[in-house]
Amino acid sequence: MVFYETLILIHAKFPPNETKLLMRETARVIVERDGALFRILDLGWRHTAKPLWKKEVGHIFYGRWYSLIWGGGPKAKQEVEETLVHNTGVVRQLTIPISRPHKFYSNRSTYYPLIKPLTPPLTHHVPMQQVE
Repeated sequence: MVFYETLILIHAKFPPNETKLLMRETARVIVERDGALFRILDLGWRHTAKPLWKKEVGHIFYGRWYSLIWGGGPKAKQEVEETLVHNTGVVRQLTIPISRPHKFYSNRSTYYPLIKPLTPPLTHHVPMQQVE
């Protein structure tokens, strides 16, 4: 089984319930082709670097990004790409193979970097043993 990450940009005029159905349809395609869907991440609303053009919608300046992490064969990859290409809500989609699990997208725990403690842990304090 090959692991993939699929990034999807959905334009703002696409209804939320249709987006939910699109994610279900994509999950169904993966599972029916003997694949496994591991995670669907909603990466939120983002502006694009330049305006995008889609015939049905017009100029698009921002959209909602989703990340799907899944595993399957080449046939499943082809079916997922065809499902997303023929959907009017999807502006851009990219499916890339993941060579190592640690390269999966991971959410940032905090915006600010963690500060290391200024002093080392106090190791010279040992709890007293009870004398019997």
